Amino acid sequence: MPEVRPKSAEGVGRLGVFTLVVLLAVFLLVLVKAASRQGPAIRLVNPVKGLGQSTPLEIEVRDAEHGIRKVTVEVRQGGKSLAVVPQVMRSERAPHSWWQFWKSALPSSLTLSARAGRREIPELQEGRATLVITAVNDSWGHLFRDGQSTLTLALPVRFTPPRLEVLTSQHYINQGGCDMVVFKVSPGTVESGVQVGRYFFPSWPVRSSQPDTRLAIFAYPYDLDPSTPARLVARDDAGNETVSSFNYRVFPKKFHTDTINLTDEFMNRAVPPILSQTPDLADQGSLLKNFLEVNGPLRARQAQQLIELSQKTAPEFLWKEPFIQLGNSKVEASFADYRTYTYNGQVVDHQVHLGYDLAVTQHTPVVAANDGVVIYAAYFGIYGNAVIIDHGCGVQTLYGHLSSIGVKVGDKVKRGQTIGHSGQTGLAGGDHLHFTVLLDGIPVNPTEWWIPTGSTTASRPNWRRFGRPRRAPLARSSQLNESRARAPRRGGRGAEGCVAPGRR
Repeated sequence: MPEVRPKSAEGVGRLGVFTLVVLLAVFLLVLVKAASRQGPAIRLVNPVKGLGQSTPLEIEVRDAEHGIRKVTVEVRQGGKSLAVVPQVMRSERAPHSWWQFWKSALPSSLTLSARAGRREIPELQEGRATLVITAVNDSWGHLFRDGQSTLTLALPVRFTPPRLEVLTSQHYINQGGCDMVVFKVSPGTVESGVQVGRYFFPSWPVRSSQPDTRLAIFAYPYDLDPSTPARLVARDDAGNETVSSFNYRVFPKKFHTDTINLTDEFMNRAVPPILSQTPDLADQGSLLKNFLEVNGPLRARQAQQLIELSQKTAPEFLWKEPFIQLGNSKVEASFADYRTYTYNGQVVDHQVHLGYDLAVTQHTPVVAANDGVVIYAAYFGIYGNAVIIDHGCGVQTLYGHLSSIGVKVGDKVKRGQTIGHSGQTGLAGGDHLHFTVLLDGIPVNPTEWWIPTGSTTASRPNWRRFGRPRRAPLARSSQLNESRARAPRRGGRGAEGCVAPGRR
C-alpha cells in the first residue's frame, strides 16, 4: 500500500523550493549588478581641441538609474597626474515616487565648469598631455566599488596666443551706430571679433580664399557708456587669447524723449490680441497690468529672442546695394527715443523705442530694405505681424505691425520686393511700419544704413587694400568717413555707419 504524505509536509517542501528559487534569483541579480561596470555618461559641452594658458571646460554628467557620487578631472603629463578642480554649475535629481525609498538622494545630472592650463597648473609643459574625466555613481557595480566611467582625450598643449594685425586705420562711430574694422589673424585662430563691454561682435572672412583676413562690423549700443573700451579679441582652439587695441573715436549722442498718454481705448484694442497670441503670458487681472506685462517683460523677452535669431545669419554678405527706407514715408518716431508712459496723469512705465516708425498711407506696401533671406514671418508679440530678413554676417532687418505678410521663412527676397503691408498689429497706435536694423541681434541706428538724402548711389570705398573685389559697391568705410568725423552730423540720413559690402 503506497505511503501517504501529509499535505502540510508537501506544502512545506514546495515553500522551501520556492524560497530557494527566490534566493537564487536575488543572488544572481546582486551578482549581475555587482559585476556591472556601467557608470555615468560624460560629455564635454564644447569640444576641446587643445590645452593652453587657461582652457575652459564645461562638463555634463548624467546617470538615469543612479546618483552621481563623484567627478574628478585631471591632466596627465610626463608620468604626473595634475588635478583640476571643477565647480558645479547645475545639479538635478531624478524625480521618483515616495515609496521608492531606495532611490539615491545624490544628483542624477551635473553640469560642471573648470579651467585647465598653465595658469591653473604651473607644472604643465608644451607638447602633449591627456585630459582624464572620471565619474562615479552609487551603484553596486564593479564588485561593490561603484559604477565608474572615464572620458580620456589626448591633446596638444600650446601656450602661444594667436597673432593679430589691424589693417584699417582710424575708426569713427556714433553712439547707437556701427563701424567696421579689418584685421589679420594667424592660422589656427578659431574665434575673433570686437568686444565692446558685454557685447561681442564676431568677425567674418573678407573672402573665402583669405580666411585669415577678417572684417568685423561692431556697434556701440545706444545704452552703452561711450567711454566703454572696444578691443579686438582672437582665440585659438586651445583657449589662448590675444587682446589688441585699435584706433577709434566714439561720438556720444543725445536721443529724443517722448511722452505717451495711455487710454483705455488703445489698450483695449492692442493688448488682448497680443495676449491671445502669447499663451504663456498670464492675465494680470487688469487692463493696465496686462499692458505693463506686455510693454516690459514681453518686450525684454523678445529682445533676447532677436539675439537668438541672429544665430541664423549667413556667413557671407547677401547684399550689394545700399539699404533703402520705405518710400515717401514720414518719420513718426526715431531710434532710441526714451518714452515715458502715463495713465490718468500718473507715470506708469518707461521704455526705449529701438527702431524707426515710418508712415505713408493705410496698408501701404512694405518692401525689403535689401537682398536677403526671410528667417521669421509670423506674429511677434509687441511687433504684431512681423518679418525678419537676414542679410548675412549678423546684419538683419525687422518689419513690424504689418497688416499682412507676403513671404515665408526661407524665401529669398530682393531689395525693393514687397514683403507685406503696413498695419497696426501688436503695440501700435496707428497704421505704420516699425523698422529696425539689427547687428548680431542688437538694434542699431537705421539712418546709418540708408542711402543719403538726394542720392541714388553710395560711395565706393577702396576695397583693394582689404583683398575685396574693386567692383564691390557700397556704403562707406572708416577711411571714407575720416574726413567727415571732425564735424559729425546729428541725426539725418547720412551714410555714417557700416560698410555694405558686395558679394564674394
